[in-house]
Amino acid sequence: MGLFHRKNKKKSIMLDDKYTIRLEFADQFKPENNTQVAEAIQSASETEKNNGLPALDQTLPFATLKTAEDLFDNLRDVVAETADPIEFDYLAIWLFDKTKKAKMGKPNSEDGNPHEYITLPGFKLNYDYQNLTKVIFETIFNLPENSDVSYDEKIEICQDLKQAYLESVNVGENEIARLPKKAEIEKGAVTLDVPAYSTSESPAEEPKKQYYDAKTHTFSDHPIEDDKPSTTETVAAEPVSTPAPVPIEKPKPAVKPATPAAPVHETRSTVRAVTDAADDEQKLAREKGHVSAPQFEVAELDPVEPGQHGYVEYQLNQRKKTFNALLQNSAEKINDKNEKAILDLRESYKTKVEKAIANFRKQHKNDAANLHTKIANELYAAKERELKAEYAKIDRQREDDLEQAERVYHQQQSKINSDSENNKQQAEQRLSKRYEQLANKKFDTEWAEIKRRNDDAEAKLRQEKQRHYELQAREDAAQLRVNGLDLLQQMLTDETQELDDYRTQVTNEHLNAKQIVISENRSETEKQRIQAPFEELREANKTISDLKEQLSRTEALRATAENENAALKSDKQLLQEKNDSLMNEKLAAAKELSTKDSENKNDELNSTLSNYIKFKLATEMQPQQPATRVATVDSAAVAADDHQTSKGHGEQYTKQMDGMLHGVKRLVVMFFLLLVLMICGFSYYTYRQHKENAARVEQITQTMNKKVAKAKQASSNVVQESYKTGSTTDETQAALNALHASNGTELDKYKNEKYYALDKAIINNDAKAADAAVKAMGTDLAMNDRYRSTQAVSLLNQAGDADLANKVSDANK
Repeated sequence: MGLFHRKNKKKSIMLDDKYTIRLEFADQFKPENNTQVAEAIQSASETEKNNGLPALDQTLPFATLKTAEDLFDNLRDVVAETADPIEFDYLAIWLFDKTKKAKMGKPNSEDGNPHEYITLPGFKLNYDYQNLTKVIFETIFNLPENSDVSYDEKIEICQDLKQAYLESVNVGENEIARLPKKAEIEKGAVTLDVPAYSTSESPAEEPKKQYYDAKTHTFSDHPIEDDKPSTTETVAAEPVSTPAPVPIEKPKPAVKPATPAAPVHETRSTVRAVTDAADDEQKLAREKGHVSAPQFEVAELDPVEPGQHGYVEYQLNQRKKTFNALLQNSAEKINDKNEKAILDLRESYKTKVEKAIANFRKQHKNDAANLHTKIANELYAAKERELKAEYAKIDRQREDDLEQAERVYHQQQSKINSDSENNKQQAEQRLSKRYEQLANKKFDTEWAEIKRRNDDAEAKLRQEKQRHYELQAREDAAQLRVNGLDLLQQMLTDETQELDDYRTQVTNEHLNAKQIVISENRSETEKQRIQAPFEELREANKTISDLKEQLSRTEALRATAENENAALKSDKQLLQEKNDSLMNEKLAAAKELSTKDSENKNDELNSTLSNYIKFKLATEMQPQQPATRVATVDSAAVAADDHQTSKGHGEQYTKQMDGMLHGVKRLVVMFFLLLVLMICGFSYYTYRQHKENAARVEQITQTMNKKVAKAKQASSNVVQESYKTGSTTDETQAALNALHASNGTELDKYKNEKYYALDKAIINNDAKAADAAVKAMGTDLAMNDRYRSTQAVSLLNQAGDADLANKVSDANK
């Protein structure tokens, strides 16, 4: 239909369908008040957009037959979830004539183009909704306002709507509601079915009309022909005795065998409908039973070697990737199992529904026979009562006639008896015909009512059972989903625990690797620490060597000093001799010097003597060869002698010279004594230094010996610490290696080892066995291995023995 511009609203998409649907939801189901309905509208709109059709959200409140069916399909899911029908305030078919000018009509009015054509009052969308054709056709034939329209006109309208529906929705003939026959309409309200959605293999056959036979008191499919009364024979005038009444047997209902159903020939559209329904059920089952696998957070990490930083995180990240893949595969398997289980449950519920319907039909299959029996019994009793009354009346009439004809008894007795019999037969025929008609009419009326009630009850039972089992199917799907989520959560918990155990294992490996690295570094440090005393010893030896060299140099200086002392002694002797000769030689010269000159020369002499003493002291302080010093003295003496000679000092000068020489002698003696003291002091210092050096060397040697012994002890401790995690025996160490490798077969070779039971429980991850093994250890809970202790604590916690786990943890810190 050509939609126009609606007032105060955006421009809508133009439709040109002849028939369209106009709908208005009840307040509680309007899109702005109900999110589920809004989502259904949006979903239908998306479907139409993807198929290149006008979107529903752009055409409301109008919709094509196709978009209306898409909307109702989505709303059926909402009804299934909420278990409440969706109500509409207004639902009608509008007619549009494309040859006329478009002018919007109003609801409940036939004016305008488009305008209201057929209204569907009180429409509610239930879960048993099939399609619009069923609703429209039933409204056309059952609405009291349409009673003045003839059957042929209704059929023509339905055929026109059917053709429009086929073109718009693009479905097969079997998805169109069956049009009723004229006989069905005459019986009252009709209930139509859609062949594609009908659960029965073929439409129910109309029961054939049953005819009651008053003579045999049974029902038959053919009308009973009235028996014409036979011509009254002339009865002789002789008296005839009245025949006794023949007892009539109670009627038995005639049960007609059920007519076998005609074979069903499936069309391609039927097969397609069945396939689509199966696909929808499979899709619904997959959606209802779908569970999502929880995932560990992982990162892209570079490989890390054991003992290096980040090794634990890398190993945990790799294990998380493995667990994620395992969880995803498990979720897919659970989804497949849930889908199959839901489909199986739905099939079982359908079977139960059909079984319930079959039981209902079985319970009511004899309703017709029971009705036959009931009516036959009632009419038989009524007939017997009225027949007895007629018989009594006739008998009374006969008695009256006999009394009146007593006088002519013999002549008319036979005639009267014959008339009586004829009257009885006529009465029986008349009553039989009347009661036959009454029975047929009553049977038709009551059977139509019973059939209608049975059909309504069957439809209600089917709806209730389908709703019950649909809800049960949802509960089963929800339970399956919950079970799947519980299973995945349990898997997540177990894998988290396993991840924690693996973290502990990797951490132990990391710590063991770090311990090895630390041991190696410690060994290197201890090696350097052990070698340090030897370095100090070498330094001490070098110091001793230096001291020895210094001592040798001191001794050489001492020898040199002694040699110089001897040279000084010889120089002293030569000097004494020289001085004596000089004194003797110069005494004469000194006498010749005048006293005056000596006074003038005192200062010069004192200066010369002072210079001589300074020179002599300087000469003595500097080691020189004796010959050089003698030469110097001689030259000085010669110079002095020449000076004294040249000056011609006198006697006074000689006395001064003697005093000077005496002072020089004293000075030489003091210098010699000082030199001797210096040599003795230096020798004593050298001796004392030698003793101190020897003592120091002894002390250093002792210290080095102690350090070497301590270093050896420390090295021994390091070796012991490196092998602290196991026993010293080869068997214990081999058992420990088997534990670290989780090799139960190798561990079984060492069953006599102390921790065999505990190690076996750790390898098998048996919490109870680990608890028993630890309890068997008594109070000695030392494990001698960090990995063994941590695994024991973990298994004890799993076994619920937290106190013993704490004791083991405290004993192995």
